[in-house]
Amino acid sequence: MNTPRLCCANGQVLVDDADTVLKLRTEHRIVGTLEGSHPTNPLQNNYFGLPLILLPEEAALLLEQHAITLDGDAFAWPETEQDRVRFGLFKDLHGRGYFITRGIKYGGDYLLYPGKAKSIDVWSSLPAIVNWN
Repeated sequence: MNTPRLCCANGQVLVDDADTVLKLRTEHRIVGTLEGSHPTNPLQNNYFGLPLILLPEEAALLLEQHAITLDGDAFAWPETEQDRVRFGLFKDLHGRGYFITRGIKYGGDYLLYPGKAKSIDVWSSLPAIVNWN
């Protein structure tokens, strides 16, 4: 089985192939965020297309699992203690079977879904709270 080769540009890991997006979502529970404009209606902002941008946590987890390889810029994450805590939290939640997406819309760091993300309501919005003082 081929390991997907993804592009890293400006610190972001991009997926530009629909089959790879499907593989990441179904086999690895990695959701990412579609950021591209839709080719048939580029001026709307309700539905987005490729590329899919991975959270740094998602990319680091896939690299740790040897599920992807990267082309382009070097990807050095986590870099700080805060990043390491966030990555540890993300890995723990992912290991418990949650689908995890960005939580900024609801004021958290992550949104947790007990089943397929976006096919059910959000189960929890989770802030990654750490006291750095």
